[in-house]
Amino acid sequence: MKIPTLTNTLVLIPFLVILCAGAQASEEMPIADVHIHYNIDQAEVTDTEDAIKQLNDNNVLFSVISSKPPAMALDLVEAAGGWIIPFYMPYLEPDRKRDWYFDERVLPASREALKSGRFKGLGELHLIVGYAPALNKPQEVIDGMLELAREFDVPVNIHAEASSHLYFLPLCQRHPDVKIQWAHAGSPLPPDEVASLLRACPNVWVDLSARDHMRYGQMYPIIDDKGYLLPEWQKFVIEFQDRIMIGSDPTYFEGEATWDMANTGWNHVSEVIAFHRRWMDGMPVDIRTKIATENARRFFGETAEEAIRVRKAGQK
Repeated sequence: MKIPTLTNTLVLIPFLVILCAGAQASEEMPIADVHIHYNIDQAEVTDTEDAIKQLNDNNVLFSVISSKPPAMALDLVEAAGGWIIPFYMPYLEPDRKRDWYFDERVLPASREALKSGRFKGLGELHLIVGYAPALNKPQEVIDGMLELAREFDVPVNIHAEASSHLYFLPLCQRHPDVKIQWAHAGSPLPPDEVASLLRACPNVWVDLSARDHMRYGQMYPIIDDKGYLLPEWQKFVIEFQDRIMIGSDPTYFEGEATWDMANTGWNHVSEVIAFHRRWMDGMPVDIRTKIATENARRFFGETAEEAIRVRKAGQK
């Protein structure tokens, strides 16, 4: 039997606090979870009823979902009764996140999805350096997706991941009239890099999904050992308090992922939301309220307000 050392115990303390907070999440202020998925490899272990229960237990006011295949987003929307907002993720085969931008079917399929009125945005669109093309000049499918977002007046969720904000910058600047949700606030990027892009592109907002201790936060932490924001991230949040949102992004694999492994992300929703509640507790109440719900309501506009009306009507 391995005896825990003092060092190991101290490392665990903040996450034990987070887990305890998760048990009381339903008693906390409501939040908008703007980055969730319900994918085919998640349905193996989490049915729609269980997924909705996770959101209810954590006092989620409304959510924004994208799924692989896209129709599964509508399954969760229907099961919830309409307070989840569906985005169209244009991956027409199971794993196209690394080459969707070369698929000539993507633009017509996305147009039809938006024309149907069932989908209220586009994304999550993955643009990961090493796979995705350079963005310093227009790319037919990538730029075409943002043109569709402008045409239909919907936001787009983009997972742009690189070692510098300069990779993503040209795309944002070419489409200043499109509302862009930058997933994971640049993923591995430090706050000064994220801030540089936000200053250059006022149409870009960020969500801090997957910045928790289980994912990007393992190597690129945003919190200290008490669960509060590191000073450089506090400074970032204060400066951009009107353009920051949160999400649980319930995609997670136990150990090393393999092609046939079920995705157990929904089992960790309470833990992840508690992570965000913890660091928000260290911020002034007005900033906390903006990040919890107000920013998302402004970003998603009337679509969010309709989702909230449906949500409240169902609670009567």
